[in-house]
Amino acid sequence: MKKDDAMKKAISGLLFAFCLMIPGLSMAAFVSGPVTYEFSSIYSGTSKDLTYDADGSPYSDLSVLLICIDHGTNPPFTYETPAAQFDTQAGASAIKGSSGAAGEAAIYWLLDQYYEEYYKSSVEKRRALQYALWEIGNDYDGTAASIDIARGSSRPSLEDVTQYGGSDQAAFVDAYTTLYAAMRANLPTLRTTYRSSKYTMDLFRNRDPKYQHMVALIEKAPPNTVPLAEPAITGTPRVGSPVTGSYTYADNDADVEDPSGTTYRFVTSPSPTIAHSNEGTVVASGSTGGDTKTVSYTLQPADLNQYLYFCVTPAAQTGATPGLEVCSRAAGPAVVSSVTPTPVPMLSTWGLTGLSLLLAALGLIRSRRRSA
Repeated sequence: MKKDDAMKKAISGLLFAFCLMIPGLSMAAFVSGPVTYEFSSIYSGTSKDLTYDADGSPYSDLSVLLICIDHGTNPPFTYETPAAQFDTQAGASAIKGSSGAAGEAAIYWLLDQYYEEYYKSSVEKRRALQYALWEIGNDYDGTAASIDIARGSSRPSLEDVTQYGGSDQAAFVDAYTTLYAAMRANLPTLRTTYRSSKYTMDLFRNRDPKYQHMVALIEKAPPNTVPLAEPAITGTPRVGSPVTGSYTYADNDADVEDPSGTTYRFVTSPSPTIAHSNEGTVVASGSTGGDTKTVSYTLQPADLNQYLYFCVTPAAQTGATPGLEVCSRAAGPAVVSSVTPTPVPMLSTWGLTGLSLLLAALGLIRSRRRSA
């Protein structure tokens, strides 16, 4: 027993240490620690000493860069005691605007594309990047129209960059114009599940509302992640009629889908919401053949009044696989097929009169034949 206990502790310790090296693998929790202010041109800082509040273990084995993503409150670098405190893996809840998951994906995309070129460059570009992050954190609602240089909380068009250590206002204008144009062109069609494969990133919600929320970036690629699926059902669920299941496949590491490995399940349930197929009754299943194809299911009498779901478990040819099963929104409840009866042709009054005369004539002819 003692050897088993020692082995369990050793394995647990190794897993815990691995999670610390890659924060994205650890569970969401509060972290605290001093943050050193970096640049006057952008509200950012670094910390080598962030630790989990619960047990004091390190958040990361590498330095963590933190950049403000909301606007109108103070950057959280004005104190060390008490230390800055953040809720890790806060996700879209750290975004003050209405973009939700689209905003979270947008921040990852922006830093993937422009962190090296902008943050590590001139004051003008660095400041432009700050405004782009503020735009996503405050004003972006998932549409191109919400990205506006001159409206909302984030307005780079009103700023004189020389007040923040810059010397070239025209370069600042050019930098933020480029960023805003790129965001308008790319963000509305960016999948909400987009995550960086270049950097380990996390969204932090500040525990003190007087201070801004942050994006935490570590210059280290995250571990390979499992593929993702977004399924949907088209068609009205009627008994005796078919519906179609489809989905989009995505992998943050660009791992190609395994068409024969991705599986589906059509599921019925009396509940209008389910998270997994095991919460309902599986009525059809198989391999999808890839996200370029669709799968159909014809509803049976037993499906009447049930909600229908299309659940997909994506698989990749390489890297981490399979992904987690995801179920579509409910379709239904299923109804009885409405059969429209074929109308019986009707004769007009003249038609009936003519038919009567014709029948009478036929009867007279038959009568004469018999008498003859």
